[in-house]
Amino acid sequence: MGREGAGFKIAMTALDSGRIGIASQALGITRACLDESVKYAKDRKQFGKPISSFEAIQWMMADMATGIEAANWLALSAAWRKDQGLPFTKEASMAKLFASELANKSAYLALQIHGGYGYLKYFKIERLFRDARATTIYEGTSEVQRLVIARELLKEL
Repeated sequence: MGREGAGFKIAMTALDSGRIGIASQALGITRACLDESVKYAKDRKQFGKPISSFEAIQWMMADMATGIEAANWLALSAAWRKDQGLPFTKEASMAKLFASELANKSAYLALQIHGGYGYLKYFKIERLFRDARATTIYEGTSEVQRLVIARELLKEL
């Protein structure tokens, strides 16, 4: 349980750990958005060719893929610091903030790629769009993450 008077610190460490988990969940949602978008864009034809041949669609997928790489490194860095017994509050908040905001942006882009079909329950994007939103709320909203990050930066400098 911990020593007397250490409850708040223990609770905050648990919250920080949970933020790494939420970052990982958001990464999974983003990856699914990209996978579904690539598959759909290759199959969907407009003007006699797959929509994956259009630059606007390619740019949306490129943004998702680039974000996945960046969010993955942030989450890995936070997890590594935790495993090493180093402070990881700031890194966990950065990973959670970036990955959850990315999941929302990627769900939006995936919905754009899918058009009206993205709203249909038949397509996975409809669920991913809803799931992405939750990642910016639990374990602390995006605004709270920004406060935590700023507070940690001010302590360091």
